[in-house]
Amino acid sequence: MSNQPKAVFLLEPVYDLSGQVIARELLTRLADDADINNKRNPERDVGFFSQLSADVKWQLFLHQIEKLIQLYQKGFDQIVSVNVDRDIVASIFKDAEMQEKLAQLTLLRLEISAFFTARFNSADLLILKGVAKVTPAPLWLDDFGPGYSNLSMFDSGIFEIVKIDKEFFWQFGNGRTFDILLNHLNELCNGVIVEGVENQQQVDLLAHKAIYGMQGYLWQSVYLDDLLA
Repeated sequence: MSNQPKAVFLLEPVYDLSGQVIARELLTRLADDADINNKRNPERDVGFFSQLSADVKWQLFLHQIEKLIQLYQKGFDQIVSVNVDRDIVASIFKDAEMQEKLAQLTLLRLEISAFFTARFNSADLLILKGVAKVTPAPLWLDDFGPGYSNLSMFDSGIFEIVKIDKEFFWQFGNGRTFDILLNHLNELCNGVIVEGVENQQQVDLLAHKAIYGMQGYLWQSVYLDDLLA
């Protein structure tokens, strides 16, 4: 752990249309970011974490899982999704001890970016199906939008929930194309979460759409360590 960036973990809420928290996403912020709560340092984008070595990402994931084990042992009873990528998925597949730990976390969801599936092929499908077999944690797909995913991948039934990319929502959320996509995705998975909700107008826009939940900076995140204190 000494060679990895010092990390702070946040739990960002996912709300349903009735205003209830139905899940949380575990977010990683670096401790040297000036304002980590509800803000992203522009230099700490998705690309930053993709540049970390496979070992550093794995160590961060191990740290996340240990924290979640502690959280659930204290009686926490909400779904938490944790972001994974190709390197982490491959390591889970080879690590029997980690598989045993994940098997105990029945409320855990593994959230994989649509960047993983941008060139989705049979090899990707085998890897994801393999992980689905060795751990009961359902797979969620993050960042779904044009250029990063294709609908054919859902025929396998491996994704429980799909998250709509915020940029796609901002651009098309008030149009018929968005509604058609929601209906189609709901036929292929168990529900859709829309990311990028930042104001009440966007909540009102989604109020009558076929979604499972909403997520974004409109709602305050909480520090995971505060819940462990």
